[in-house]
Amino acid sequence: MTSGLKNLWQNHKLLLLAFVLAAAATLMFAVRLVVVTIYFSNPAHQNQPLEGWMTPRYLAYSYDLTADELEQVLGIDPSSVSRIHLKNLLKDQGITLQELQSRLDRIKARKAAE
Repeated sequence: MTSGLKNLWQNHKLLLLAFVLAAAATLMFAVRLVVVTIYFSNPAHQNQPLEGWMTPRYLAYSYDLTADELEQVLGIDPSSVSRIHLKNLLKDQGITLQELQSRLDRIKARKAAE
């Protein structure tokens, strides 16, 4: 096996480096998927009361919202503000956390009725 790797390194450095980089990226995304899945599978992390530190992505995961539902709740395209905290986003819009919570409750009730 060592001679095969040595041969690849000597004759195909760029290809070997590209493969190692692709494998590392795949591993990183796989680990992230497992961590997020385990975290949000825990009922304690679902439908949490809103706090200012949360992001739109966290909100979508916690409340199991689609992109359209998240856009309805926030009133903007969620992909444009994925890393902003809710406190900053809501301050710009002049909305309180309580108003956002009532919007989420209406979406949850609508989903439960379907």
